[in-house]
Amino acid sequence: MPGMNSESVDLIYLDPPFNSNRTYSAPIGSKAAGAAFKAALTLDDVDLAWIGLITKKEPSLPSVIDSAGIAQGKSMEAYLVMMAVRLLEMRRRLKPTGSVYLHCDSTASHYLKKLMDTVFGWRQFRNEIVWCYKGGGKSKSDFGRKHDTILRYVRGAQFRFNADSVRVPYEGEYGAH
Repeated sequence: MPGMNSESVDLIYLDPPFNSNRTYSAPIGSKAAGAAFKAALTLDDVDLAWIGLITKKEPSLPSVIDSAGIAQGKSMEAYLVMMAVRLLEMRRRLKPTGSVYLHCDSTASHYLKKLMDTVFGWRQFRNEIVWCYKGGGKSKSDFGRKHDTILRYVRGAQFRFNADSVRVPYEGEYGAH
């Protein structure tokens, strides 16, 4: 992103690795076979210069990140530092009429919302979209975890939204809506 012009992007969809404390490997036979990435960060994985950059660009971000670290631990703190740097870059690239969609799971959605409130402004929050899916096992001791969250923020007050381009007709018990 550093080489991209400011205010040059209409829409950003971000589906970062979730902070799941797992290591993921590419499947055998894929072009990336043998490659792996760790979805649990430590502060050793984070460039310490990022913390200075975050503080310079948005002075209130470190307190949001620190509070998550106190509540959830250093792995969450490192994850949010990594995400904050990227969100700040995305804000710079997004046109005043643009939108950003951040796909996340329940382990970090509430912390990421606070980051986005800080980076984009809480008044720029437009929607929380629940992405439901089937699959997975059934637990006898808990409800199934069968959804992710997509947070939608806009850059400015005059944003573009084309509802008819994304709307899917609902055909259920109560008919099409």
